[in-house]
Amino acid sequence: MERLQCMGVAALAMLALSAITSVAHAETAPYFTIGGTRLIAGKTHNADSRVYKENSFTFINAGQGVKITCKALGTEGVVLSGSNAGSAGMGSGVGVFSQCNLEEGNGAPECELANTAGGAATTTIRTNPMKSELVENVVNSKGGKQLLREILPVNSETGFVTLFFTGAKCTVKEAIAAGSTVAEVRLDTLGEGTIELGQTPEQAASWLMRFPAVAITQVWLVSNGTGKVVKTGEISFGSAFTQTGTSLLLLANTKFEPERSAIWSPLP
Repeated sequence: MERLQCMGVAALAMLALSAITSVAHAETAPYFTIGGTRLIAGKTHNADSRVYKENSFTFINAGQGVKITCKALGTEGVVLSGSNAGSAGMGSGVGVFSQCNLEEGNGAPECELANTAGGAATTTIRTNPMKSELVENVVNSKGGKQLLREILPVNSETGFVTLFFTGAKCTVKEAIAAGSTVAEVRLDTLGEGTIELGQTPEQAASWLMRFPAVAITQVWLVSNGTGKVVKTGEISFGSAFTQTGTSLLLLANTKFEPERSAIWSPLP
């Protein structure tokens, strides 16, 4: 009997050690804090995004020679979503690009953006609902220290948006932009420095989302304490479609008006 009891105690000890080891190896995922307090799962906060300074957004398909430039960006219904330990902060919303112009390719300048199939010319591109998640860069098949934000359409079949075109010289009348795109999370400072995880979380009123000219093709996503490599990339006109530009991200009130004095952070 004493031997059985000892074996039982040993088994319980092993189970406890296994649980401790499991917790110890759980990965930390990037998450949002507002005023120094974590935004937990089930909690949300509205946000606002727009083009940073005088920058513009450019969409390029190098293979097809297509280039679309938009000078302004607005958003609709952007919401930051909280997360619990081991899971990344999320987001959702719609992007509205304006002052857009088909500069090169697809029959430009005798071809223009259109609002619908067979519709009138437009200078606005309104995306389908999108979602986002805080992720990290990949180093040697593991998570790195650079904070990133992956953005992808809620419905993968409809993609980010269907681009329509009108004009006598248009080679393609409509093209779906699908896949996912990744932005670097940067400091809204003079140097626009990149953010490294593991540093003391910095609280600020605004942060930058920079979409680099060379698209990021993989990220490290942590979910339920476990990280994995996720392939990324945007496609349109049948091949790689790159988005470049920098946006400013701020918190917003219940009317989605910017809260320029509210302090928050996307750092864990």
